[in-house]
Amino acid sequence: MNKISVSFIGYGNLAYRLSIAFKMAGIEVPYICGRDNGEAAKLAHILNKQEYASTTLVKTKSTTTPSSIDGSDIVLLAVPDDAIVGVAQKSLNEIPGIRQGETVVLHCSGASDISLLSDIPHHGVLYPLMTLSKTKPIDTGLIPFFLEYSDNNVKDRLIGICTAIGSQYKESNSAERLKLHLAAVYISNFVNYLYGLAYDISAPNQMFLMQLAIETVRKAFLYGHPKMVQTGPAKRGDVETLHKHLELLESMPEHKFIYEAMSKLIQMNES
Repeated sequence: MNKISVSFIGYGNLAYRLSIAFKMAGIEVPYICGRDNGEAAKLAHILNKQEYASTTLVKTKSTTTPSSIDGSDIVLLAVPDDAIVGVAQKSLNEIPGIRQGETVVLHCSGASDISLLSDIPHHGVLYPLMTLSKTKPIDTGLIPFFLEYSDNNVKDRLIGICTAIGSQYKESNSAERLKLHLAAVYISNFVNYLYGLAYDISAPNQMFLMQLAIETVRKAFLYGHPKMVQTGPAKRGDVETLHKHLELLESMPEHKFIYEAMSKLIQMNES
């Protein structure tokens, strides 16, 4: 892939992880743009560290003015879903390079339709199906990206980015991507919430649950359906153990509610 430049609108978890991955792969990140120049400057400073960028790449600058990013090959909107339309219509439509079709604009949302960017000549979606945070580095080779594009020029740019950072990718439409995003909420956000409840119950021995969590996830994906490897007292119809657990949770109403609801659903799934 020829050297390209990707400027970011936003400086949160997504922008943090992707911008570092891009610079380490030799993709230039000329600007981090956002309402808070202090936050944008923090990320720009990190991206200019020697370990993240070779001397052949341009230095990353921070800005609060979207027009500054004119001339970038790609502008990536790393903003909340409800801000995509506003940023695209109010901040980007007047930038000459974007209006004239010289710059590609991408959003990264799993739940937002590609049509939100339809007023922009060349646009697309680069959706990483992964939980990302500033505090936890991640191998981009583990991140599957789902791609959608307005034309083959954008398609080539998207595939080029994924290839450069060593990530797998799949083309998908907005409807398919929305289903994946919903599934991701179940498998990541909801499960993480349950981990929090488990921490409350098991402390100070919570770290001993890690291997169980890893093996449970591994088993769930090795067979035709997670239902095939469901275990536990609800699955077995072990009423005595269920009652013991509920008694233990008597002083923890939130935990008890979840335990009862999940146990009933598992039992219903077995009938």
